[in-house]
Amino acid sequence: MAVSLKDYSFPDILISNITFRKVEKYDAKALKNFVEKEFGNGWLDSIESGLLNKNVPIFIALDDEEIVGFACFDVVRNKKRLFGPMGTSFSKRGQGIGYTLLHLCLNEMDGIGYEYAVIGEAGPIEYYEKACNAVVIPTPLNTK
Repeated sequence: MAVSLKDYSFPDILISNITFRKVEKYDAKALKNFVEKEFGNGWLDSIESGLLNKNVPIFIALDDEEIVGFACFDVVRNKKRLFGPMGTSFSKRGQGIGYTLLHLCLNEMDGIGYEYAVIGEAGPIEYYEKACNAVVIPTPLNTK
């Protein structure tokens, strides 16, 4: 999926009790523990790649200092303009945490100067269509 950032503007977001911020180096252990506990170890390489950056491209959501969600960009296979992975703890889903994390990343990507963000392996597609006007990128037909 692709999101145009040409005319991007950060939406109004109203969430109380949750703190959102960029990851700091000292968050590394807690973030990796959260990701592994909630989603397995499939995203750990991407998280570790992001933590190596001087300006870490990862945002977290905290509820009383406990990580309850995260979102990244430019961390998968060191590809620029690629959003994800993103995840919210099961107990906190449906409260707008993922939506806020998504837009924090898109806002920063826009600030960097990216005209588009690519959401690889997006699911569910309908969520991203509604949350940020993402569109499915057509894939070429197999012509073998």
